[in-house]
Amino acid sequence: MNAMKPPFRRLPWFMMLFLSIFGFIGVAVLIFLWSPSSDGFGAPPLFFRIFGSLIAVAFMAMGFGLPLTVLLGRSVVESSNPIDSAFDKTGPAGSPREVGYRCPHCGAALGKEQEVSPKGDVKCSYCHKWWTIHQ
Repeated sequence: MNAMKPPFRRLPWFMMLFLSIFGFIGVAVLIFLWSPSSDGFGAPPLFFRIFGSLIAVAFMAMGFGLPLTVLLGRSVVESSNPIDSAFDKTGPAGSPREVGYRCPHCGAALGKEQEVSPKGDVKCSYCHKWWTIHQ
């Protein structure tokens, strides 16, 4: 029984394409705000250029940052994951505890009062998915 984190799954390509559209929207807004206008309306005031640029940079960070993070295989949320307590190897008083069985979907530990069927099937009390202890 080894305690391992759940596998990091890649997003489908169409999801990454959808997220990157936000980055391209940010690029388009930056080009629109800072390019010289030739249509006679003139350029937007400086306040709107700066404010719009900050919003466009946020769009670009989300639109290009999330797909790049997924492609590089890094976890978006490292330490603020609510199930990190399931990976804690120490008990309440700091004494080491036995690792035991862990859910393959979310990594939560199998509770002491958890019911296991004769075939070894168990329902995770955290993510509510079924799995078997005979893996």
